[in-house]
Amino acid sequence: MGKITFYFVLILLLLPFSIVAQLNTLNATKTLLKEEKNRFFRELSKSQLDPNITSNLKHFAVFEVDSIQEAIISGNTTNDAEKEKALRSLFSFLKVLSNNIYQPKLEMYAIPGTIESYKNILRSLLHHKPITDELSRISSWSSQSLAKAFTQYSESDLLEDVAVYKRVSASPEHILPFLENKPAFRFADSLLLTIAAHDPMKMSAYILKKRTALQNRIRNKRNIYLQQIVSLTGDRNARELMPFIVQLAENRVTQEEIIKKRTEVKAYFQFLVNALKEELNAPADASFIFHKALRNGIKEKSFAFYVNQINEQHSSADAIRFASVKDLRPEDLYYIITSSEDEMYTSSYLGLYKRLMENFKNGSADSLFTLVNYDNFRTFMRIAANYNTLTDFLTRMPLTRAADLIKLFISGIESDTDTGLEKAMDVADSFTGLDSAVVISELIKNEIGSNLIRCVSGQLHFGSRLYNILLQVFDLVKQKDPTNMLWDFLGNYQTLDGKTLQNKNGEIVELVLFYGDEDGTSSFNNFLGLFKDTSKWQTSKNEYWVNIRSLSDQPISIYANLPLDYKQELDLRAQDELVSFLDQQSIEPSVVIHRGHSYHMDKTLKKLRPSVKLAILGSCGGNKNIISVATISPDAQIIVSKKTGSKLINDPMIDVINENLQNRGELNWTEIWQQLSDQFSKDEFRLNLFNEYIPPARNVSLFVLKLFNYYKKFA
Repeated sequence: MGKITFYFVLILLLLPFSIVAQLNTLNATKTLLKEEKNRFFRELSKSQLDPNITSNLKHFAVFEVDSIQEAIISGNTTNDAEKEKALRSLFSFLKVLSNNIYQPKLEMYAIPGTIESYKNILRSLLHHKPITDELSRISSWSSQSLAKAFTQYSESDLLEDVAVYKRVSASPEHILPFLENKPAFRFADSLLLTIAAHDPMKMSAYILKKRTALQNRIRNKRNIYLQQIVSLTGDRNARELMPFIVQLAENRVTQEEIIKKRTEVKAYFQFLVNALKEELNAPADASFIFHKALRNGIKEKSFAFYVNQINEQHSSADAIRFASVKDLRPEDLYYIITSSEDEMYTSSYLGLYKRLMENFKNGSADSLFTLVNYDNFRTFMRIAANYNTLTDFLTRMPLTRAADLIKLFISGIESDTDTGLEKAMDVADSFTGLDSAVVISELIKNEIGSNLIRCVSGQLHFGSRLYNILLQVFDLVKQKDPTNMLWDFLGNYQTLDGKTLQNKNGEIVELVLFYGDEDGTSSFNNFLGLFKDTSKWQTSKNEYWVNIRSLSDQPISIYANLPLDYKQELDLRAQDELVSFLDQQSIEPSVVIHRGHSYHMDKTLKKLRPSVKLAILGSCGGNKNIISVATISPDAQIIVSKKTGSKLINDPMIDVINENLQNRGELNWTEIWQQLSDQFSKDEFRLNLFNEYIPPARNVSLFVLKLFNYYKKFA
């Protein structure tokens, strides 16, 4: 044994055992970190992340991990125990990144920010400084990831609670049950304010229940807005008073004044609109979250006072149908439109839009937004795009003002990863209505291009991805170039080849899901009426489902569950039995049809399989489920209703689709839509319902979603 080695061993023997243990632990952690780094590179090489995010992760692993490790070890302000804990956090953070390389596609764009937050929090912990400033900037996913990274620190509990708070507050309907189970939750008071602002009537109803510790906490909380809700609990006029929580709590209006206004529809509605306008012009303060109560009041009364009547009088002359809005101000019409997107018929919207624009015959239409302080701006633009009135609106102002509005509509969609993709889909929906407006079309293309340059130069990877896709989809829709390679990937959205729907036996299998409420039973009986002709269809039935088979040269096999009693969930059992049978027989439906209310849609989505190539969502507001369907079955063409789904439309549509598959072997959506439009043209009510449906040929937003999900190939 050499002298140097001998003395080194002697020194180790003379050191206190705890110090030797710390040295060993520190070395062991460094070894673990090295091994995890190697594993990280292996996983990263197999990932399908956006190349920009992959590059970001490689840079972190190659350059920053080692520099962070060196900074920890060489730090003079920390002892070996603290160094070991810090290295453990780096190891854990790298492990979190490795485990999340295959995470949902939207969350990947939180990775760069999460890396920065990790470094900031570690720096604060090493210097014994608070981390609260960083917490407000991170998402729920980031907070959860960081909590796992810092499990060695007491602050891990705080990070975990922040993640829970952000997750629960994003779904306010779950707040009260959550707090009943966890009354001592760190951010309970903030969650109470969130649910109170989201749905004050629900909070009021909860307070009336049997006293619990949570109810006592609500009653005793010192917040003037929450106390205002408590004071209105049990009041017979509570629903009319609740929108004015802020004004009542701050003694700017009395209950008597509000109730007096409520005796006249127009006066009360304008009182709501005026109150919101006043709040929007005031500096933001603690009352800001309670503005939602005003918005909810405007939404509720927009439908009850106006939209419901306009919808119901669809067959009346316009003078009668729109009499209720005759003397309203432009801002009143604006809020009716932007608050009633889910309820308006197409013809109802067009009539309201026409009356809104009559206010700007002698002026620039963009002055509308000045009246409302640009509130609901993006909503109005999106609705106008969906109903093909955006071009008309933009041509009612100087071109420079139109350019400003387009810039405001398109720019900054990347700022929130939770809503950015949907905003990009909204922008894409405007493309199909711009054929006759070359100048506006060019403005939109230029604005997308300039935002792409901005995001690329600023390394805003989420924005780069969205604007790159929008530019590709814009060119695709405008140029209609059949040689564009994107067509090979997306498929020709104008048609759907019947061979695409066939299984290996040449058969087309359709799965139709019904629900056992009154409407479901009626729809089912209506549906069976399509197949009464025994020369064309053969029907068999068991206790759970019916099977309908075509007798034509193109075999079609339709499986539909019986709409059994929903109260006992027998309809769900019938669906499960049917799906289980199909799985056992290796029968994969290529067509899925949802026949039920929108609140049943989540159950239908659970039955979806990647084999589906056509999804018909015959429920109200089915367009809201496009993202869910495309995530499960990326290659599916989708038919949805923007508003009201009905058996009066669904059954004729199914009949025409099956007829085309049997006789022509393909589905040409332009021709099918024209055929259905002609069929409904003599019945204005049916025609209005049909106009709410979107065929694949007009579902441009789906292109954005599909390309986003395949970032690797078209980045």
